[in-house]
Amino acid sequence: MSQDISNIRRALSRVPTDIKQGNFISAVKSMRAASGALYRAPMMRAEQEEFVRLLGDGAALLRSNKEITRIFPLAITYVPGQEKALSEALDQLLSVLEENATEGMRDAMLKMEERKRAMLEKGREELTAGTHDEARATFNLLLREFDSDSDLAVEAGEAFIQAGLYSDALQFLNRAAAITPDSANLFNRLGILLRRMKVFPEAEQSFHKALELEPKEPNLHFNLGRLYVDMEKWANALKCAEAAQSLDPAFAEAAKLAAYCKRQLGQ
Repeated sequence: MSQDISNIRRALSRVPTDIKQGNFISAVKSMRAASGALYRAPMMRAEQEEFVRLLGDGAALLRSNKEITRIFPLAITYVPGQEKALSEALDQLLSVLEENATEGMRDAMLKMEERKRAMLEKGREELTAGTHDEARATFNLLLREFDSDSDLAVEAGEAFIQAGLYSDALQFLNRAAAITPDSANLFNRLGILLRRMKVFPEAEQSFHKALELEPKEPNLHFNLGRLYVDMEKWANALKCAEAAQSLDPAFAEAAKLAAYCKRQLGQ
């Protein structure tokens, strides 16, 4: 028996197990390959008899399976010598199964999104009510379930910022940064939060990281300049304000910042 026929036979022999376990797509693909091999590939008589027997068993199992009959009203029948007709019927069944699987996946994704939104709203309501420990538990559970969702971690962080709980917010924004370390916007958010917390060296690092990723974004230069004003590093602040102006000559706030820094420097 050739290697290809041997592989098809092994897959065909697993059809009863696949059907029992609900792996219908795998079972149908195996049967389709076997029926195609019967009318295309030369086989010894013993091989043909084994394929015919296994295909007959598989067709019977498909006909008697309640889930298959629910979504596919046509009975899968197999008459030896009519493998092409079987292949065509299996193609139709496979199409229905794959469409059904896609719909199931879409439904699952919608349910997952609904749960995400519901838990996010629950956490926000707990923050508004002042039940901060409950909110922390809700958001931490949410981020454990959706541990690769950077936007969700940002939303959690913003919720804690609105509640004035900056240390908690910082944890969530740091988690988001770990998920998407190439987001200039995220490091800008971190810089703004750290500036509010008056953790100036870390804020400076965050703004510099954002500028490494987006060096031509005037708002990032401006935000770093505002940080330098808080740190009373007037020359640094002026340099940032002028960089923002250079990138966006219509940036009025950057012009005001530059003028303010010049006054502080006695210029």
